Amino acid sequence: MQLSSVLLATVLSAAMTLFSVACAEDSRVQVAFDALLVDGIATDLNGSGVTPLSAELSFSTLVPTSVEWEVLGPLPAMGTADLSSEHSIPVVGLYPGTENQVLVRLTDAEQRFAVDTVVIATDPLPEFFPEIDIVVADLDRMEPGWTLSSYQSIGEEGTYRSRPFIFDTNGDVRWTMDLSFFGGLAYMIERFENGNLLFGFGEAVFEYDLLGRELRRWDISGYSYHHEVIEKPDGNLLVAVSKIAEPETVNDRVIELDRNSGAIVREWDLRRVLDVSRRDFRGDDTNWLHNNGIWYDSEDDALIVSGRQQGAVVKVSRDNELVWILAPHRGWGPAGINGNGPNTSEFLLTAVDGDGMPFPDPVQQGVEEVSNFRWSWGQHAPMILPNGNIFVFDNGVERTFSNEPPLFSRGVEYVVDEERMTVQQVWQYGEKRGAEFYSGRLGDVDLMPTTGNRLIMPGIVTTPAQQAFVIEVTHPDSEIVFEARIRFQERPSTDGFARVEFDLVYRSERIPALSW
Repeated sequence: MQLSSVLLATVLSAAMTLFSVACAEDSRVQVAFDALLVDGIATDLNGSGVTPLSAELSFSTLVPTSVEWEVLGPLPAMGTADLSSEHSIPVVGLYPGTENQVLVRLTDAEQRFAVDTVVIATDPLPEFFPEIDIVVADLDRMEPGWTLSSYQSIGEEGTYRSRPFIFDTNGDVRWTMDLSFFGGLAYMIERFENGNLLFGFGEAVFEYDLLGRELRRWDISGYSYHHEVIEKPDGNLLVAVSKIAEPETVNDRVIELDRNSGAIVREWDLRRVLDVSRRDFRGDDTNWLHNNGIWYDSEDDALIVSGRQQGAVVKVSRDNELVWILAPHRGWGPAGINGNGPNTSEFLLTAVDGDGMPFPDPVQQGVEEVSNFRWSWGQHAPMILPNGNIFVFDNGVERTFSNEPPLFSRGVEYVVDEERMTVQQVWQYGEKRGAEFYSGRLGDVDLMPTTGNRLIMPGIVTTPAQQAFVIEVTHPDSEIVFEARIRFQERPSTDGFARVEFDLVYRSERIPALSW
């Protein structure tokens, strides 16, 4: 988006008027900017080299001052800093390809204030970046904030571009971080409670800030990161991994990292509690499970794990004991790498209707479906809702053990009764949207904490064009209050294969509008 000079002048004039009115009301005294500033303001755009829409302002003041800043435009980004004489002010939320006007206000202890603007010119986004089309944005009913998406661009002679970005409710990208220097897919991008970013790559997990600075690196030597790292309420980290010393199987371990020491304090080996030999869905001898999602159950100190290759969401205790399996019943046998563990079929949840009556056996086995119950197939991103229900992105891949139409993906909510060992489907969104909503890979669901809405995100849809959706609907009415379509750039292959290089968004989540 390129902001016009007329628009900028209008916005700047309005902002200055607001400052003047506010100051007149509280009798604060406006002074010239150089009456508080020692020298000029130094601007360091993209100091880390990886966040081209972030900058740092450095300056000294004659007396301690607080600082307020605001990136002017249709949807401002803003931040504050406490009293100091030496200032290094992070500025995030710049518009790409724009001479951004950043309003800076200094206030000293005597309530003298000064206001000025800094111009920060940014380059346009790279040509391969997707276009973001906002179809619906009902600001009165949607969850406030902007959207963080884990975007990957794969191609150009085998290169991998990991470029997570944040876009606002107008569809303008306001932050991005170029993680291509890792040389592979650096993901998932999650937010710490402190607002920093969390992701993994190789044999390490990382914490970065919005200026692209590495703040912390946790070594997980002996394990390789796979798809998921989350923060527990106590601050420790849960990481989906493979164990390098045991390469005969992959993507079937979870480790817990002590946040402070970095020590690995626990390992869950899912081979001990699940049927490693089951091949009724998608698994193979090595990647038999493909753990692509973890959720921490704080009520029971347990884990909810998504095994894509088994079409199964499972619950395991802190001591790595199986609690239940939410999956079609077909093909489950003894657990263990050699099949010498407990019989997993005893832990399968029985699908029931609203009256608690079990569905017929073909439904339990997964070879037939009914309108008020469907299992999840090749699923992602399980979570526990505040009411205790399980919410998951059901990719719908090989539904009923086939790829026959109808093809669709959805967000689906289940009630699990652990005493009766039953599961009931109570809500879903996506089925009626059919093939345009079908993502055979990737995807995400989230609860919107302020509104109670649900966010549902197919990560790579190919019909009618390559794109991802970010859709927010009310619950339980399923009314769309926000819909963004992230339209990928289709590019001819450069390696001679008859395909197009492709992009994807692994997950998306709503975060507060950018500030610092």
